[in-house]
Amino acid sequence: MKILIVDDEPGTRLTVAVAVERLGHDALHAADGRKGWQRFEQERPEVVITDWATPGVDGTELARRIRSGAEGSYTFVMILTGKADAGAARDAMRAGADDVLAKPLDPAELERKLIAAERVTAMHRRMLEDARRDPATGAGNRLRLVEDLAAVCARVDRYGHAYCLALFGVDGDAEALRAAGRVLGKAIRSGDAFYRSGPRELAALLPEQALDTATLAAERLRRTAEDAIPGVTISAGLVMTGAGENTAEALLAGAEAALARAREEGGGATAGPADEGAGRLRLLLADDDPVTRLMVGAIVKRESGFELVGEAEDAGSAVELAIRRRPDVVLLDVNMPGGGGPRAAVQIREALPDVRIVAISADDSQMNQYDMMRAGAVGFIAKGASDDEILRVIRSSARW
Repeated sequence: MKILIVDDEPGTRLTVAVAVERLGHDALHAADGRKGWQRFEQERPEVVITDWATPGVDGTELARRIRSGAEGSYTFVMILTGKADAGAARDAMRAGADDVLAKPLDPAELERKLIAAERVTAMHRRMLEDARRDPATGAGNRLRLVEDLAAVCARVDRYGHAYCLALFGVDGDAEALRAAGRVLGKAIRSGDAFYRSGPRELAALLPEQALDTATLAAERLRRTAEDAIPGVTISAGLVMTGAGENTAEALLAGAEAALARAREEGGGATAGPADEGAGRLRLLLADDDPVTRLMVGAIVKRESGFELVGEAEDAGSAVELAIRRRPDVVLLDVNMPGGGGPRAAVQIREALPDVRIVAISADDSQMNQYDMMRAGAVGFIAKGASDDEILRVIRSSARW
């Protein structure tokens, strides 16, 4: 592990560094808390051992800064002190320290605490990785994809690198998706990154690729997966950085529109932005309040990328109409006659597994949101929300 030692006494720093290095770790040094904070930001060590009374920024404040500014990996913080002061130790722990190490240093005690630190930091690394991995395919999940796309966009803006994003739509059941994930995960180049981007979609991030070569690569990958999984159709949609707005959201929207075109055409790989009118989002609005239907309907009808395919005023009609019209997104009131939103959501999802449910409610209580999420909703709109918020939730839910 990389261990930062912060102490204004050179002898203490040397003693701790020697003990740390004898245990097989790398020792970094800082003579006061201000320099310790700077070194922490530069190096991001796994462990910080800091004197409690270091000048400038003391150990308690340093622990607080590390915790408040921490992103990603976890840093284990130990306070080094010669004072048997239970109150100071308690304050340091409340500020974010993990343990206290007594002066003069006992090498055996240090070794025990570093073993514990290694276990804790390893556990946090696993938790962080698990939170960004799709369990069904082993690929990165949509959260990881969005994070990586944001980093890619920053590199494109700064250095001018070229990347292509390929989305693969798997028209099959859950086992077909898992099989496609295994095949595509093995077939992509070692420098490419692989993700699950939606319920039936996989994604590959292809660095240093132009759109023409990336399209050939996506077609090869698509055919490889189709050949390995009989009876399953796989489509691909691609976009390239630099062709439009350079944000993670814009790249995903462009790739999803290209994928929708490829699916409409019966498979294959389609590159570039969608033609005008392609990839329109089909919406069904279900609410027993006519005013809500009028207002929300007017909002979505103004959007060129949306198509309102039907309206319903009770749960039974919502289910029947959804099965007939097969919308992409159903805007579903939580409290409706005929069984309510949760029951309607379950029935719609059973008939149309790929449909996205967005809950609408005059009461934005956590219980309502929880009930609808259990029923399959992926978005929530409070009645009275702004036009921009309503459109944002619909678009976000459609991309899930």
